[in-house]
Amino acid sequence: MSTPSPTLPLPPDIVWRTPLALLARNAAQAPNRLALVAASAGGGESRLTYAALAFQVDVAAEALRQAGLAAGDHLAILMTNSAAAEYVAIAFGAMRLGAVVVPLNARFAPPELRAAVEDMDCGFLVHETAFDTVAAGLVAACPALAGRTIRVGGNGDWAARTAAARPRPESFPVVGEDDLADILLTSGTTGRAKGVMLTHANAVATGIAIAGALSLGPDDTYQSPFPLFTSSGFHFNLMAAWWAGATMVIEPTVDLPATLARMTRERTTVYCAVPAVYIFMLDAYDPARHDLSAMRVFDYGGAPMAWEVIRRLAESFPHVELRQTYGLTEAGPTGTFLPGRDALRKLGSLGTAMPLCEVAVARPDGTPAAPDEMGEVVMRGPAVARGYYRNPAATAETFRGGWLWTGDLGRRDADGYLYYMDRGKDVIIRGGFNITSMEVENAIFEHPGVKEVAVVAVPHAKLGEDLCAYVVPQAAAPAPDALMAFVAARIADYKVPRRWVFVSELPRNPTGKIQKNVLRERARDDA
Repeated sequence: MSTPSPTLPLPPDIVWRTPLALLARNAAQAPNRLALVAASAGGGESRLTYAALAFQVDVAAEALRQAGLAAGDHLAILMTNSAAAEYVAIAFGAMRLGAVVVPLNARFAPPELRAAVEDMDCGFLVHETAFDTVAAGLVAACPALAGRTIRVGGNGDWAARTAAARPRPESFPVVGEDDLADILLTSGTTGRAKGVMLTHANAVATGIAIAGALSLGPDDTYQSPFPLFTSSGFHFNLMAAWWAGATMVIEPTVDLPATLARMTRERTTVYCAVPAVYIFMLDAYDPARHDLSAMRVFDYGGAPMAWEVIRRLAESFPHVELRQTYGLTEAGPTGTFLPGRDALRKLGSLGTAMPLCEVAVARPDGTPAAPDEMGEVVMRGPAVARGYYRNPAATAETFRGGWLWTGDLGRRDADGYLYYMDRGKDVIIRGGFNITSMEVENAIFEHPGVKEVAVVAVPHAKLGEDLCAYVVPQAAAPAPDALMAFVAARIADYKVPRRWVFVSELPRNPTGKIQKNVLRERARDDA
C-alpha cells in the first residue's frame, strides 16, 4: 500500500487539463449555453452564457493585471455568494494571469483573517464593500496589502476597472496543469485552518470525479448553496459543471423558500447541499407551490446523513434519485459516491470510489484493513493536493506512504462499500468501550421529537469520558428519560447518553458542517 505520492498525474487522454481550458472549450463548442446564474454585487442576478463568462474572465484578468497582479502572486478574496458573478470572474481572471487564488472564509473573525492573509503570503486583496471595515483592519495589520486592494460593489472601484479594461488574451501568460491554482482553507472544524495547495490539474480531476459521481451532462441545471470560499463551492460545484458543460446556479445563501422557488423557476435537475438543508427542506416543501418535476438527483455531502432523513426524502420525493458523496478539501474535494439504486440497499454507506479516485481503509501501520474492520480512510488520485502551504509538519503527517490520511474512521463491507464510522477525534471512549458518535446519533434521530442531534464526549472522573447529546427538538423537547429509554431499546446500554442538552440550533461552519469542537468545549465548560 505505498506509492511515492498520493497525488497522481491526470490520465494522458484528458485533453482539457486546466479549468481555463475547460471554459474555453465550452465557450467554443456551446457559446450560447447558459453557464452561470448567480447574484451580482450590483444587485439583481447575472445570467451568463459560456461565451459571456469566458469574456468576463478575460476582462477581470486584464483589470487585475492593470492593478499590478502578476503570475505567482497570491490574491486573497473576501467575498460571499451575494456577489458570486464577480467572484467567479475575479478568481479565474487571476488564474488567467498565473496568480494563486486564496478564498478567505467570510465568516472568519478579524484575527483569523489576518492569520490567513499572513500565513498564505497574500499580496493582494479583493473584497466586497460590505467588508470595508474589516479590510481596512487587514491592510493596517498586513503592510503587504497597502495600495493593493480592490473593492467590489456599492461605491467600489471594481466596476470602473472592468469598464476600462480591454483584454488581450494573446498576451496572457501560459498557465500549466502543474501550476498552483489556489490555496483553499480547510473548514476548521478541528482547529486553525490550514492552506491546501491545489493545482490546475487537481481542479480538473475534481471536475471529472464529481461530474461522474453526479452523472452531470450538458442538459443539466445544477443548483447549490455552497459558499465559493469553500472547496465544495469553488471546486466541487464549478469544476463539475464546467467539465459537464452544465448550467451552474449558485444560491446567494441558504434560504429554503427561496431555494424551492429557484428550483421551480430554473427547472433545476441536480441539487447538492449538506444534510441539514434537506432536513429543513422537508419542512418547507409544498407541492402545491413548488414544482420539482425536473429534479432528478438530490446529492448530500459534507456531513453524514441520518438514516431516518434518507427514508423521509425517499418517501417525499420518489421521483428523485438520492446520492451521497463524501470527500475532503485535501482530495479536491473528491472521494466516494453512493448512487440512488444503493441508497436503501446500502443504507448508511458512503459508496465506492469516484472516477479517478482510489479509496481504501488502512490500519495505523498502513496495511489494508480487513472487510468490516474499522480503520482510517485513505485516498489517492490526481485530485489530491500537493500538501499544506508552508506547513511541512502537517503535510508529512497527512500525506504519507503514498496516501492521503483523512482522519476519518470507516470500514468497507465485503462488496467494497465504504461506511463512515466517525471522525477520529469524535470517537468516545467510555469506560474502555469505543463508541462512534454517529451510531448514537442515528438511534436518537429515529425519535419523532428530534429534529437534529450531535453527540460529543464530556470528561468523566471515573469512566474517562461520558456522552453528551445536544438535541434540536421538533417542537416541545422530549423528556430526557423518555429519550434514554427510546435509545436504550436500539443500542447497547453503555452507548446511551446520560447528559441531554436541548438547543434551538447547532453551531455550524460555512458549509453547514456541525462544529463538534465547539460543542465539546461547551460540554467541558458545563461539566
